[in-house]
Amino acid sequence: MVSPAYNVAKYAQFRLALARANWDEARLGQAADGLSVPPPQLRHRVHGALDRASFLSMGQMCRGDIEGLLASAGQDLGTFERVLDFGCGCGRVLRFFRDERGPDRLTGTDIDPEAIAWCRENLKVANWDVNKDLPPTHYADSSFDFIYAISVFTHLDESFQFAWLEELRRILRPGGWVILTVHGKSFHERLRGNDRKILDENGFLYQVHQTGKLKLDGLPDYYQTAYHTQEYVKQKWSRFFEVVRQVDRGICSNQDAVILRKAGQ
Repeated sequence: MVSPAYNVAKYAQFRLALARANWDEARLGQAADGLSVPPPQLRHRVHGALDRASFLSMGQMCRGDIEGLLASAGQDLGTFERVLDFGCGCGRVLRFFRDERGPDRLTGTDIDPEAIAWCRENLKVANWDVNKDLPPTHYADSSFDFIYAISVFTHLDESFQFAWLEELRRILRPGGWVILTVHGKSFHERLRGNDRKILDENGFLYQVHQTGKLKLDGLPDYYQTAYHTQEYVKQKWSRFFEVVRQVDRGICSNQDAVILRKAGQ
């Protein structure tokens, strides 16, 4: 746990940076794709930074990586009839999935009602929903052909993860595909002391950092930092899906990508 004094200082710095970013934002218009860009605070909540350009470039990169990961498994992104961005935030990735078939093909859902309200108002490329902290969602069984979640399971403890893996399996059609991200080996190397010991022994580590009003991302206190080993993913997640492949730093050369498939046709 980070010391309270450090949290207070960092929070003050963040508020000042946010004020400056909001001032700058007032001078800027739509992005090059013709779509609106979410305000700095919403960008920070999903991106970890206030910067507008990196928010957009990272979203576009994620979209390209997802397409490539599916291709490596013999799948064509364009063939999926219904796609779900689970933990979509303010649409960082899903905005780059729009196509001529219209918004009914794409759905984004998140626990953040402010982000979803902004998406509904400004990004007409998809349907947008608010989900609760824990399942169930309102979606019917087998609603989606493909589900992805970028930097969601990197922040949940085991009980939340297992609950959501079960729910994603329910709403995915038989034979459907999932891509999730985890903090893999490149992140494990940064761990020290008891944290590294816990990860090595259990295959999973859940760290609690900031909580309460000083939590800079504005998300619930349960949303912290989680690490997985490949062995853990193969053993634990195979209860829910076939673990097809785990790609080191497969998303934006950062988090590992886990490619999963639901049994059946």
